[in-house]
Amino acid sequence: GKVGKAAYEEQIDKEIERVVGIQKEIGLDVFVHGEAERSDMVEYFAQKLDGMLLTRHGWVQSYGSRYVRPPVIHGTVVRKGGESMTVREFAVCQKASGAVPVKGMLT
Repeated sequence: GKVGKAAYEEQIDKEIERVVGIQKEIGLDVFVHGEAERSDMVEYFAQKLDGMLLTRHGWVQSYGSRYVRPPVIHGTVVRKGGESMTVREFAVCQKASGAVPVKGMLT
């Protein structure tokens, strides 16, 4: 089935809060948001950029048992609509963490 953007973001926010809770329980001193919204560390960012194409079946081995669909640059690379790429999830994590520092994840 299909999930709307609001419902998707609500589920991602719940997962971020769950991951922060685990990090609190084990006593970490810096938290991360868990990257639940990312199917792949490269594909996630490529999807948010104009000038990038992604293949459906062009999987390549990255390392070990990890496979990725590397993007292909086909034009000028810019953020779609000038949107931020990670700020929303980072803000959810920071709110859930309270005073504990949060590390922004780029990959």
